[in-house]
Amino acid sequence: MKQDHMHPVLEVEGVCFRRGRPILRSVNWRVDPGQHWCVLGPNGCGKTSLINIITGYESATDGRITLDGETFGESDWREVRKRVGLVASTLTTWLEPGEAVIDAVVSGREAMLNLIDRVPPRLVREAGALLRSVGCDHLRHALWGPLSQGEKQKVLICRALMARYRVLILDEPCAGLDPVARDQFLRWLQVLGARKNAPSLVMVTHHVEEILPCITHVLLLKGGKVHAAGPKRKTLTGRALSEVYGASLKLRQKAGRYQLVFAPDEKGVARG
Repeated sequence: MKQDHMHPVLEVEGVCFRRGRPILRSVNWRVDPGQHWCVLGPNGCGKTSLINIITGYESATDGRITLDGETFGESDWREVRKRVGLVASTLTTWLEPGEAVIDAVVSGREAMLNLIDRVPPRLVREAGALLRSVGCDHLRHALWGPLSQGEKQKVLICRALMARYRVLILDEPCAGLDPVARDQFLRWLQVLGARKNAPSLVMVTHHVEEILPCITHVLLLKGGKVHAAGPKRKTLTGRALSEVYGASLKLRQKAGRYQLVFAPDEKGVARG
């Protein structure tokens, strides 16, 4: 795969974020072209805040964010955001209940929410094709508000795919999906990540079983700080996960997929 080594796809330098209390503390992280990352950590460790800061929906208290060679505060982030495909639960609260589903999908092209202008027919056709690809053709004339959580997640996935992205960020993309839909989505993501010249993937999840073979690197967060970051084979270990989650854990691997289990103590009792 031919890569651009002029600059990283994404770079986070010394990022801090406070909201009444420190949430992120001097986070440093770099995603280079060709890398696919998984971000793991317990509830409240700052995963979603980090994603919101990268995409410009929150502002860092301190630090520097660079995306595709552009630096936050020095570039028009409304334009930079167009190079990011984003699936995040925060979008579900920002989209108006009366927003048409087809408009919600199309809005991913310009990284805007709650469109006002008339949508061009070519974008309607493209959005409709994406909805069909995830089995949601029946939602093309629906409104956002009444959708189920699983339906909203599929629409957000389609919205992300409308972007001409250099990086695809997925914040718990399987939340609300039933087991079949979850498996189908993960299979699709693996195919995407394995493609030649694929965009860099950044996937935030609580579940190690969702970490795909195409994922090359792992970022572990704990208490708003980077606990470990690097190649998956070195970073994703039972010891590191035990330290992050504060429990005795073992990591099992089979056919490129993972499973996390509690490790029993010397008396045979699992501690968590």
